[in-house]
Amino acid sequence: MGEGIDAARSISPIHASAIDNLKDQLLLVFLRRLGGKISIPSEEIDNTGSLIMTLRVNKDRVFHFELKQKE
Repeated sequence: MGEGIDAARSISPIHASAIDNLKDQLLLVFLRRLGGKISIPSEEIDNTGSLIMTLRVNKDRVFHFELKQKE
């Protein structure tokens, strides 16, 4: 997600800013769904380099997230 936002920043800073804000909100929602508190070892964060997260929003206004392996 980060590279796409950086590419959009030069073309449309307003849209890139909106995406940055959305990412902050998503972290809050994910943490709330996990009970409001979580501890993650740094190794687990470091081992995410082969993954990407896809996001889509349907007409039902529900966000759908999925982890996939990078191609």
